[in-house]
Amino acid sequence: MFDLRSQLQRTPAERKAYIAALSRVEASEEHRDLFEHLYACLSILDAKSQSLLGFNSIILAVFAVFLTQALPAWPARAAYAGMAVILCSSFLLLSVVWVHWSTAEDLADADQHALRLLAVRNRRTVRYRLAWALSVVSLLALGSLLVLSWV
Repeated sequence: MFDLRSQLQRTPAERKAYIAALSRVEASEEHRDLFEHLYACLSILDAKSQSLLGFNSIILAVFAVFLTQALPAWPARAAYAGMAVILCSSFLLLSVVWVHWSTAEDLADADQHALRLLAVRNRRTVRYRLAWALSVVSLLALGSLLVLSWV
């Protein structure tokens, strides 16, 4: 996941092969529409992940404010647990927005490439949904922190 140069064309020959393969895929209306749909799905996941990352940062800041106070044991545990869960959610979201580029090899076999893109979409959807659920758990921890702080 952290290979910063993965899926990039590094040499002039690789760039030329990529452009040729992309031109062949773009010439096929069926494949062009399919790839537009799959990349639109990935863009939706990126946008949703970006929004949830912003939400997570606000929740994380609220937990940090609570932890600047001297809290009794149970509220402090709720705050630390909530922070841990929201950080896990954020890490998952960062993995969702990792840039995926098609390679010339991908474009050479459009049907296999579509299957790979669908697999990428499905994996990222699962990670997004898990991150969303963890954000909800963190909100529950924040709610319990508020209740425990007032009791």
